[in-house]
Amino acid sequence: MATLEKIRNKSVLLFIIIIVALLAFILGDFLTSGRTYFGHPTTVAKAGGVTVEYQDYQNRLAQAGEQLRNQGRDYSSDVLTQNVVQSLLTEQLLKKEYDELGIKVTDAELTEAMTGENPHPAAQQMIGYLAQQLQLPEASGRAVYDAMQNPAKYGLRPEIGDELRKIWASQEQDLENSMLNQKFMSLVTGLFTYNKLDAKNFYDDNATTRHIAYVSKDASSVADDEIEFSDADVKALWNSQKANYRLDEETREIEYIYVPIEPSQADRIAGQQVVEEAISALNETPGTDAVASNTRFVVSQLNVPASRITDNRLKTFVAENEVGTAKLLSRDGDSYTIAKVIEVKQGIDSINISMLRAAEEVNLDSLVDVLNGGETFASLSDGASIMGQDSIWTGLEGMGVDEKMKSALTTAATGKAFVYTDTVQGTPVSAIYKVNRRNAPVNFYDIATIEYTVDPSQETLTDLTGSLRTYVSNNSSADEFAKNATEAGYSVLTDQVSASSTGIGNASDSRRFVKWAMEAKKGQVSPMLQDDKQSYLIAIAVTDIYDDYMPYTSPALNTQLTAQARNAKKADKLMSDYTGKASDLEGYAKAMSAEVAEGNVNITTPTLLNIGFNESALQGAIAAAEQGKLTGPVKGNRGILVFEVREVNTDNRPFTESEYGNRFNQTFGLTRQATPLPLLLGKDKVDNRSLNFVQAVGE
Repeated sequence: MATLEKIRNKSVLLFIIIIVALLAFILGDFLTSGRTYFGHPTTVAKAGGVTVEYQDYQNRLAQAGEQLRNQGRDYSSDVLTQNVVQSLLTEQLLKKEYDELGIKVTDAELTEAMTGENPHPAAQQMIGYLAQQLQLPEASGRAVYDAMQNPAKYGLRPEIGDELRKIWASQEQDLENSMLNQKFMSLVTGLFTYNKLDAKNFYDDNATTRHIAYVSKDASSVADDEIEFSDADVKALWNSQKANYRLDEETREIEYIYVPIEPSQADRIAGQQVVEEAISALNETPGTDAVASNTRFVVSQLNVPASRITDNRLKTFVAENEVGTAKLLSRDGDSYTIAKVIEVKQGIDSINISMLRAAEEVNLDSLVDVLNGGETFASLSDGASIMGQDSIWTGLEGMGVDEKMKSALTTAATGKAFVYTDTVQGTPVSAIYKVNRRNAPVNFYDIATIEYTVDPSQETLTDLTGSLRTYVSNNSSADEFAKNATEAGYSVLTDQVSASSTGIGNASDSRRFVKWAMEAKKGQVSPMLQDDKQSYLIAIAVTDIYDDYMPYTSPALNTQLTAQARNAKKADKLMSDYTGKASDLEGYAKAMSAEVAEGNVNITTPTLLNIGFNESALQGAIAAAEQGKLTGPVKGNRGILVFEVREVNTDNRPFTESEYGNRFNQTFGLTRQATPLPLLLGKDKVDNRSLNFVQAVGE
């Protein structure tokens, strides 16, 4: 009884402990996986006060994937998912803008666009297609709409009306969106237009070429130890350009080891031996029996004349080798192609025939008499009970023509129609044929091509996975991950990823590894990971996490900024060393140990002579310089420049404000926006949650 009493007294405490543990479990799952205890959240992305919901995302993803598959186009599912997210966000943000600006498409406008005398271009293709398919008397929106409402009037089945209504409604929705966007862009682009100064400057920049003589001194002429340079200089440069490095979403700096799963040298030697043994066996046995039991060999057969062999290597092979001979045709990396001549026999490459088919009630024998009396096959065709064609070229050998048909067409008298009867699924089927011409018999080659690819052995895969697994186990911090890689035989690559990244570097199908990186802590190293296709292994270390701006300490950015800041310091020294050292170009050339050069400069050209790329300060100085006056030294990105404008040439192109104003708008206006999303977002950030719907590593 005493024991029971103690349990009763402590029951409340035990209950509290259990509840706290359960809540910790639920909360931990929520925080670490981005899911709630009751399932996935429904929001895929948020930005600017709008959201993309999971159902809409899934529907659009399915539609986009189906469309690409129908077009026979290859696409990465990881790339497609992010394109869909961006597309849906853009649409939602545009709808918000339409509502706030009061932009609407009225029923009257939509009706006119669909059924008016001049349909909207976005609807014309659909209208023309439907009118043609339904065989309507006219290809107009009015006719299609009338057929939709009154299918019986056009001899159409009643259910056609329902099908047309679905198509019509979908087209109306697409058209309304297109017209809304058209109105919005017209409004926005109208807010951004040239003034007189813009037009004149655009003319001066594009129509004017300045011929200059110059002397330059490159920053590389200054040794590193001749300047005082520190991390503070890099940071100062970054601060001056900070707006360029603003991030739209949280970004992770990662290092990763990528190990392709490919055959080892031992695998390649073994594979080559298998191929050599197969060639030997193929030469000793008929057909391709020697490789029939090995599924690693993929056999294809051709039965063609030499004239239809498109591969020159194969054409040479059949010309130089006897029947039964097998040889290695080619080797491309780990892929081998073996060729073997199975048989050579004569056959008719092509034959010209006329043919006619008719309904059962038509007497074919009577039609044969008419045809042999001089009528053409096409003249007897009425498009209903009798269908005929004249003068069709076709092949016989290697075209899948059955032997009975082949024999009939090969032996039939030229120019004489005859009835040919065959049995299809137990039913006699007859047609009339006439052989008009036959080409002379040629040699047909029955050729086997046998493909073999050397794959990594299980032993190789075990070695690769074991080595990388051991390495990440022994180097479980980001610092160790990179420091010890070279000694272990690995190369460390770098990348920056965010929730919108389609993958890591060039690793295919790697978005789920992006998910791991975005959920990991700074300094964390992943376990050994493998892609679904077993084509590579990867291990990842998260080295830093960035939020508002890409910091100057980011490795890739730091390398770039360090070079710029060091060159700027060196250019400052050159400015100090040479400013005022001479009064003409020849004097500066002597002082700088350089030569006077000449060239033409247009301010819109991204490369300045042989000086370098993106030298805007130098190009601006040249454009502003007075003709005939020595200018400089002027500091550039990679050194200094002293010059004199010798000639200004406009190629006699007159200035017209409207022409150059419109060209200014086309170059710098909003029509140059590749996508309206950055314009719509402004300073807002994208909260991309699509990684929540990606399978996590280990699941």
